[in-house]
Amino acid sequence: MVLNALKGVQEARTVCSLSTLGFLAIPGTNVTGNYGIGDQVTALEWTIQNIASFGGDPKKITIIGESAGAGSVRTLLGSPKAIGKYQGAVAMSNLGGASYTTAGQQIFQSAGCTQSSIEAQIACLKAVPALQVVSYPTVARYVVQDGTYVNTPNLDLVTKNGSAAYVPVIFGIVDNDGASFSTYPKTPVTTELAGIQASLGISASNAQSIIDSKLFPYYDTGNITLDSFNVSQRVATDLQFRCVDQATVYAASQSHVFPKSYFYQMQRSTGGYDPNNLGGPPKSAQYPNGNPNLPYFKLHGADMPWVFGNLGTLRDSNDLYSIQLTSGYFAAFIKTGDPNPEDRYLKIRGYERSLEAIAATGPWEQVFIEAQHVG
Repeated sequence: MVLNALKGVQEARTVCSLSTLGFLAIPGTNVTGNYGIGDQVTALEWTIQNIASFGGDPKKITIIGESAGAGSVRTLLGSPKAIGKYQGAVAMSNLGGASYTTAGQQIFQSAGCTQSSIEAQIACLKAVPALQVVSYPTVARYVVQDGTYVNTPNLDLVTKNGSAAYVPVIFGIVDNDGASFSTYPKTPVTTELAGIQASLGISASNAQSIIDSKLFPYYDTGNITLDSFNVSQRVATDLQFRCVDQATVYAASQSHVFPKSYFYQMQRSTGGYDPNNLGGPPKSAQYPNGNPNLPYFKLHGADMPWVFGNLGTLRDSNDLYSIQLTSGYFAAFIKTGDPNPEDRYLKIRGYERSLEAIAATGPWEQVFIEAQHVG
């Protein structure tokens, strides 16, 4: 459904309120944003009412989202309108390390709505075609504290039985999520320092502090541009993905906000968001689709075929076996709130290699940080 910008957007929550039409918030007005979150709550309500007709159980609903969808999952974990409507949550590659803004003034300026009063600006924006509004370079895409769908500034990870849903959760990332959000230098560089500056768009002093920290070792392949980008994408992965998600499950393990918390890092993947045209693993006559046993960047979004079991092209037999294992983990979590599948389930499906892998590596353990006592 295409809406004229802002007209009837409050009533359109049952439809796909996307982009600026879904999240534009204007402080001090009744344009409160979070319409996309309202859509998701409505979808949950529809699922509860209808899932039995498809053989599902309305009391065993798991919400799962990737990237911006993972941000929605995190929002729904603290949303009073959503809590109680699901029994588990999975956030895959939550892009949580960026600074958020409602972007209202930039959108008004893009539309040429520069009147002196906010009321006149809103009236001006209402007259702009919706497709034009969503085409502006500045997009309203983030949730805000509106007092209805979101009533806390952050997800409460401190108070058990507080404002967060008491459900089991999985948070996780792809090994090189940040490679999709840092820039491969457009011209070759001659030093690691210059490469980090170009890849992350930071000053020389900040780039030098990354080198001096020794937290991100430089792996020398002889290609300085590639090797410095490799450092940069690990910084971006930690900054935008790993740190916020690991901090989430760490805090939850301390406070017991969630009954169970799990974390993953995907080491095998294919495809994903690739604005730098990095490509996949090297191809050869033996591996025409790429050799996944050689180094390659595991990109943002590339974990979805493994979780949902829908990879179109197998590069080797281990792609199949790893997908069987991974999809088995997530199916078990959706069914029981615990990602460890029953042996009987794996045997019935013929997942013998999954059984062998679990026997060799052990179960998927909950995140558990033992408290240290001093004194």
